[in-house]
Amino acid sequence: MATILIPGIKGSELTDGYPLDWPVRWSLEDMMFGDAFENPLDFALLDGRYERNDGHRMLPSRPIRFVYGEMVGKLRAWHPNEPLHVFTYDWRRPIEHAAARLVAFCAELQGREAALGRKPALNFVTHSMGGLVLRSALHLRDARDPFAGIGRVVFIAPPFRGTIAAVQMLVAGERDGWFGTDEDYRKIARSFPSVYQMTPHYAGCATDEDGAAVDLFDPNAWQANVRDGSGGFDARFVAAARDFAFGGPASTAPLVPDAILAANADRVLILQSTGYDTARRLPVQTRNPNNPNWFDFTGADRDKLGDGRVHLTSAAVTGVTLAAFAGAADHGRVCRDTRVINTVSLWLEGKRALKMSPRGPEHSVERRGRSYFGAWDGDAATLADHVA
Repeated sequence: MATILIPGIKGSELTDGYPLDWPVRWSLEDMMFGDAFENPLDFALLDGRYERNDGHRMLPSRPIRFVYGEMVGKLRAWHPNEPLHVFTYDWRRPIEHAAARLVAFCAELQGREAALGRKPALNFVTHSMGGLVLRSALHLRDARDPFAGIGRVVFIAPPFRGTIAAVQMLVAGERDGWFGTDEDYRKIARSFPSVYQMTPHYAGCATDEDGAAVDLFDPNAWQANVRDGSGGFDARFVAAARDFAFGGPASTAPLVPDAILAANADRVLILQSTGYDTARRLPVQTRNPNNPNWFDFTGADRDKLGDGRVHLTSAAVTGVTLAAFAGAADHGRVCRDTRVINTVSLWLEGKRALKMSPRGPEHSVERRGRSYFGAWDGDAATLADHVA
């Protein structure tokens, strides 16, 4: 049985297929340090689908080895008779675009496995936005029975109900993980439909001065100076993101519903690290006289039930096993973490998710009895019970 690993946003190198030498235009070096010799705006998209600038054709290439190499190497060594493939994609474009390519890739692999006389069912391991790609592909390949031909699935740090970090990318920009200035980042991020598709929509993710919910899928609820039309913000992408999350005409492959994951809970694991300050609620100053609907990122409510990017409130699905490790590596590096890799391996083997604890000088020689993670009951108050 083959396994497919799907990286998260920025987890695939992008190669420029227009120059004859096909240079790498997005790599680990770009992610960590930036490239002072290239214009970051070269990455911008037109209409969310096409290269904005002549002389470029970005294509997905290798996964970022620093992020995924450890996991790929160990899983291949531990399961030598079960091939593990990495599916890379252009993480700037609509997630449905990657989902369609993934469906074709799955068909190719299943045909190959069958021709070799092996089980054609596929396992999946996803990281971050890769989980959205898989849920979109499951809907696209077989809306009636999305888990037909699927073995076991591990979703690592999935922003199923979005992340405030995505909103911050679009409104304020960020230096962490990108080159150029914050202004440059805002400009290019606002041309990426995939970032809008991570708009948070869990209960209480954004509230006004009176504590009432603010619908971030409503373009008119966004910060006034962002939606004024001069900075590249595209209200169409916000509306399309709603249809992607809940199903609607603007999405060709919306997320497969939570109920489908719950119905196949014996095969699905949601895995995440915690212990990092993670935004849970974004205050929106709807009565701000100078800039209505000011997004107060500084005043956001934060707690430790997240990995610095994705909060457990977004990742958890009622009825599905939820496993969180306190102190495991943060969002971008979680796939390098030993406990995470071991848990993925056990799950793919058909075993349960074991509550593993690190061993240090402060721990007793005697090990505690084994215990396992269970399904989340849907109550936000019990999320902390799933942290080991």
